[in-house]
Amino acid sequence: MPVAIPLAIVGAAGLGAGASLIGSGEAASAAKSAASQSNALESQIYSQNSANAQPYIQAGDAANTALQGFLGIGADPAASQKALSNYLNSTGYQFDLNQGLNAVETSKAAQGLLGSGSTLQALDSFATGKANQYGQQYEQNLQNVAGTGQAAASALAGQGQSYANSVSTNNTNAANATGNAFVSGANTFNGLLGNAMNAFSFAKGGSSFGGGSGGSYASGIGNMIGG
Repeated sequence: MPVAIPLAIVGAAGLGAGASLIGSGEAASAAKSAASQSNALESQIYSQNSANAQPYIQAGDAANTALQGFLGIGADPAASQKALSNYLNSTGYQFDLNQGLNAVETSKAAQGLLGSGSTLQALDSFATGKANQYGQQYEQNLQNVAGTGQAAASALAGQGQSYANSVSTNNTNAANATGNAFVSGANTFNGLLGNAMNAFSFAKGGSSFGGGSGGSYASGIGNMIGG
C-alpha cells in the first residue's frame, strides 16, 4: 500500500483537527470577552447606584451624629452643644417661637399687663412648652433622616452583593467555557495523533485495523478519520 494514501487522509484529518482547535480557541476567547463585557456593565450599574445612594447615606450619617449629640449620647459636650445650638437656631423653631411670643405680648398688652409679672410668666411658659414640643419634633426629624440613610446603605450593600455574585458567575462561566475548549482541543489532538499512528502502521502492512497483515482498507480509513 503506498504510504501517500494514508498520509493524505491523515493530512485531511489534520486540517479538520486544526479547524477544530481554532474553533475551540475562538470559543474560549468569546467566552472571556462576554464575561469581561458583562462585568464592565455590572460595574457601571453598581457605580451609578452607589453615586445615587451617597447623598442619602451622607445625610443619614450627619443626622445620626446630630441626633446623638442632641440626646447627649457619646459623652462629647462639644457635639451636644453644637446639636443644641443647631436646634435653637433652626428656622422652624425660631419662627414658631417668635410668633408665639408676639401673640402672648399682644394679648397681655390688650389687657394692660404688658410689663407685668404675669406677662413674663406667660412668655416663659410658652417658650418652655414650645421648646419641648419642637424638641420632640426635631428629634423625630433627625431619626427620619438617619433612617433614610440607613435604608440607602442597606440597599447599596444588597446591590454590592448582587454585583459580586454576578461577576463571580460571569467569571466562572468563562473559566468553564475555556476549560471545555481546551479539553475539546486536547481530545482532538489526541485523536489526530492516534490516527497518524494507525495510518503509518497500516502503510507498513500492520494489523492495526483488525484484518491481519493486509487489514481491511475501508476499516482502516474509517479509523483514521475517526468514523
